[in-house]
Order: sequence, then C-alpha cells, then structure tokens
Amino acid sequence: MTSESTEDEKNKRITVNLDDIDFKIVETLEGVIARKKASVIAQMIKEWINQNSERIMKTWDIDLAGIRRQVLAETKGLAIKEELQDLDKEVINQLPKLFKTIKSINIDELAELVEVNQRTLKRVIFGHRDELLSLGLDLKYENGLITRAIKE
Repeated sequence: MTSESTEDEKNKRITVNLDDIDFKIVETLEGVIARKKASVIAQMIKEWINQNSERIMKTWDIDLAGIRRQVLAETKGLAIKEELQDLDKEVINQLPKLFKTIKSINIDELAELVEVNQRTLKRVIFGHRDELLSLGLDLKYENGLITRAIKE
C-alpha cells in the first residue's frame, strides 16, 4: 500500500463540478501543485483557507480555531473536555488586561481585539463567568455591549 493510498483513506471524499475555465486551470496546475486533479483542488482549498482565515471568521462567523482543535482531538482519539480549553484560557487571560482601559465595547469589536469569533467570545464570557470573577472581572451584557461592572 502506497503512502498516497493511505492518505486517501484518511481524507473525506467530495465531488465538485467545475466550469470549463476552472477545470482548465486545475488541469494546468496538475503536475505543478500535485499529481492528481483532486490533490490540486485539495491543496488550493487548504491554501485559500489559510490565507483567508480572518475573512472566513468575520464573514461566516465560523470558529476555525475551534474546528481545528476539535478535529485534532478526534484524530488523536481524545474527547474534548468540558474544562477550559486552551483558546478559552487565552481569551480569559486577555480580557482583564483589555477591560482595564475599556468600560464597554460591542461584541464585534471585542472579538476582533482578542482575535476569536463572536461565538467563542460569548461562550467564554457567559460560560466561564466564575473564572472571570476570580480574576476580578465582572462583565455584564446590556444594550448590545459587554460592560465592565463597576464595584461600588
């Protein structure tokens, strides 16, 4: 069994229809990028995702980091734990520093600052409230803004 056939068994199969121009481009890249048309397309998709990850996160609100972590955990045979994940920990550690100078901010801007998508940010803020409180950060959501509660 060759390494290429072993690699094919690990990958998922998908069928696409290309117009004449796209097909000709893929055909031309065959032998340049990869040996097979399917491998050319797969490589082009990988490169496009890597080069456009920020755009993908903003446009379609997809948590690429979360997807990558989940797939890596599954391929290694690990279950994703309910505990704080690495990305969650990273965001939790960034928030107190940011809110030293920010009283309130909308979720879009905050997600951009901590470089995660909105769903991940909301999960961290609302799901790990106790952890944030233990760091002295009491965040509230009101009128579309994440606001630092002021201690009286």
